[in-house]
Amino acid sequence: MPPDQWVLRLRRRRNRRRGHRTVGAPPLVAAFFVPLLCAVWLGSCAAVVSLRYVAEVNSEYGSVEDALAARGGGARIYDRNGTLLYEFLDEGYGQHRPVKLDQISPWLQSATIAVEDDSFYSNPGVNIRGTFRAVTENLTPGRFLTGTGGSSITQQLVKQIYFSQDERERRSIDRKVKEALLALRITREYEKDQILEWYLNEIPYGNLAIGAEAASLSYFGISAKDLTLAQAAFLAGLPQSPTEFDPFINFDGAKKRQAEVLLLMERHGVIDSQTRAWAMLEDIKLNPAPQPFLAPHFVLYVGDYLRATLGDEALYHGGLSVLTTLDLGLQEDANAILEQNLEKYENSSQGHNGSVVIIQPSTGRILAMVGSRDYFRADVNGEVNNAIAMNSPGSTLKPFTYATAFMMGWGPDWPILDTPITYKQPDGKEFSPRNPDGRTRGPITAREALGNSFNIPAFKTILWTGVDGVRDTAKRMGITTLDRDLGPAMTLGGVDVKLLDLTYAYSVFANNGIMAGVPASHGLGQGNRTLDPNPVLLVTSRSGDVLMDNSVPDSTAAMEPQYTYLITEILSDDSARSITYGRGSTLNIPGRRVAVKTGTSEPYEDSRKLIGDTWTVGYSPDIAVGVWVGNSDNSPMVNISSTTIAGSTWHDVMLRAHEGLPPHDWIEPPGIVEATVCVPSGVVAESDSRCRKVKGRFVLEALARQTDNWWGGEMLSSPRTEQSLSKVPAELDEWKRYLADEYLHRYGGGSPRKEESTPAPPPPLAAQPTVAPLQPAPPTPEPTQAPVLTATPVTAVPSPPPPEPTKDGGPGRR
Repeated sequence: MPPDQWVLRLRRRRNRRRGHRTVGAPPLVAAFFVPLLCAVWLGSCAAVVSLRYVAEVNSEYGSVEDALAARGGGARIYDRNGTLLYEFLDEGYGQHRPVKLDQISPWLQSATIAVEDDSFYSNPGVNIRGTFRAVTENLTPGRFLTGTGGSSITQQLVKQIYFSQDERERRSIDRKVKEALLALRITREYEKDQILEWYLNEIPYGNLAIGAEAASLSYFGISAKDLTLAQAAFLAGLPQSPTEFDPFINFDGAKKRQAEVLLLMERHGVIDSQTRAWAMLEDIKLNPAPQPFLAPHFVLYVGDYLRATLGDEALYHGGLSVLTTLDLGLQEDANAILEQNLEKYENSSQGHNGSVVIIQPSTGRILAMVGSRDYFRADVNGEVNNAIAMNSPGSTLKPFTYATAFMMGWGPDWPILDTPITYKQPDGKEFSPRNPDGRTRGPITAREALGNSFNIPAFKTILWTGVDGVRDTAKRMGITTLDRDLGPAMTLGGVDVKLLDLTYAYSVFANNGIMAGVPASHGLGQGNRTLDPNPVLLVTSRSGDVLMDNSVPDSTAAMEPQYTYLITEILSDDSARSITYGRGSTLNIPGRRVAVKTGTSEPYEDSRKLIGDTWTVGYSPDIAVGVWVGNSDNSPMVNISSTTIAGSTWHDVMLRAHEGLPPHDWIEPPGIVEATVCVPSGVVAESDSRCRKVKGRFVLEALARQTDNWWGGEMLSSPRTEQSLSKVPAELDEWKRYLADEYLHRYGGGSPRKEESTPAPPPPLAAQPTVAPLQPAPPTPEPTQAPVLTATPVTAVPSPPPPEPTKDGGPGRR
């Protein structure tokens, strides 16, 4: 008889008796058994079994659902589409794969009933014949409480879910009575199929496999629904003594137990003798499925997140189901792209490792986190998660420097003098930033300075804004490693950051200054971001209760959209970076507008040919991708630039991540205006102003802040005068004064003041500068009318005083 028909027959018998909750034994057995059972139970339990005792037991032990929810089990981590990535192991419970009853082979269902409780569908929760036999054995003199058990399937379920391991190992009349009472209650309250499903999902099969699905995978590498008769009988025999019948230690014993199960199945009419014989001949091969450990760096990152938010107990013993933000297909493709580019250039560059992070800007969700090329490769320190490791970012911090300058009144067309400068450090050493090609170009716009990743203009810009201002901007945007004293080399890569932080910060540029994510799970210092990128969508308990729902992201404004738009406008302008990268480089994505920045660190003072880290980080409105390439042991690379491996990987990953997404572009926000302003004061030029001027695009809010008490984005102690537009206010000192004097020296005959900590005046500029946006003061007032500002001036916060020069890391390159 097919197993499903046999089980169906048992169910029909049960249904015919549903009007009678207590099923009577056969007359002769009942006539003998009932008085004996009453006598035994009255003799041994009369003092405790009463209506009050029953009520106390029911009160002490809650519903099955509550008991199951309190069971152990490590968190199961899934990707966003439901693919199991990993299961954290609860060593006191095991590995658990709960499934519905229809996902368990009928052969295993019928084999389990045949060997454990053939009266399952007809008994009231207690196996009366089994109990009678067990009582007789265990109360026989000389065998007190040492005989066999007679528990029904329902009683065994009760023992598993309501009693601790110690309680289960101790045999006591009190526990057996409670077990029987609870089994009777459960049978009254639940359908038999539900009880069988719970049992098959909760019974241990040995080797840390809890339930039929975990056992099928652990021993045969297949799902429980695909078990053959022979395999089902093999598994059904294990729960009686998982240690004694452990197939990996005592295979012969497990096979002998299988034969007993098949014989019982024949005896109960589930199979015939010929079917049993064929099943015994089937070759049982142990083929355990490897435990999945996909996207390992991301999985461990999720584990840390769950510890921080729900605690260690929940992670290892809470039986959690965790639906993450990861797109496993995208993750694997990004890993393959990284591997392909590493293999292509590995020998020539001596670059052996890399990392890729993909974030959705609108939600802050982490779509992929490739921590290294291969987690299991010891030769590249594969276990190190370079997505959260500290590395020197090269020039990828420059956008935060220019965004800070824009907030102080600069714009993409603001002129910067790309001329030599020497910076004296606290230890007396001098540092002179150098452009990637070793050249200087005189006056150049901020657009070309950032687009081409020139170091000297970026260094002068951070001296103008002050290091603290740039640091505060970067912290608000998401960089979490800046709470220490820093020098101006910060903008060139003189500080270590995390790829995850950097990609998250760039995603804020992509999302018009709005940071999306989840509340920060670790306490960060004042001024740091309050949100983190989101690794988890939904966390549920074993009972299905929602413990965490991150499907709707939190958000906060990290920067006004006008400033992020201007940065995006520069980083997406192929012509603005053509001097360094040429036109049509891999930093472009066909059919889409994307913004991108590269970075290369040169931490080795004795050689400019040795490279530390290379980066490419960029974004569209829909996707932000960050790539790091280097060596986890900090050994140097050679013959490599930021576009060699990192740039190629970024390009290919961007193409893959945008598959199926329609092209989107940024919309320019209101509040960006064309204006003519005085240089270097930043004040809007009146029609009769005799200051040096530049015309370009600026943020209205920043210009409106330049009231009578402001000069160069800094608040003065007293109102400025018309004359001060062409002179440096006396209260400005240090590098702000040096740079202002440099402007006036170049365009008005002034000269920088001389002091010990100030470098000598720069040499004369080239006769034909690449860009010359500054206009010398005209002999007569300009006929053009300066733009009229209509915005209400914004209450300004004074800029911090220029910081003392501090020793910092080495310079970055493009």
